[in-house]
Amino acid sequence: MAEKTIFDKRYVKIISELVKARHNNKWSQREIAKRIGVNHNFIARIEMRERRLDIIETIDYMKALGLSKAEIVKKITELT
Repeated sequence: MAEKTIFDKRYVKIISELVKARHNNKWSQREIAKRIGVNHNFIARIEMRERRLDIIETIDYMKALGLSKAEIVKKITELT
């Protein structure tokens, strides 16, 4: 059976980069949730990898953090 994508090293890297960016901005999970327009529990579940982000949510998350989509994609493709 194939491994679930939530455990894929590329997905783990995406979440790691999002968390790192949030910490670099010195924002709480509540702050990023407010910026995205979701409940802070949503952010907690994503960061603990209990819930998988879809592509639209990922883009919204990166936009709120001011992250370059190209840089994230580059970091992920380096893992393949």
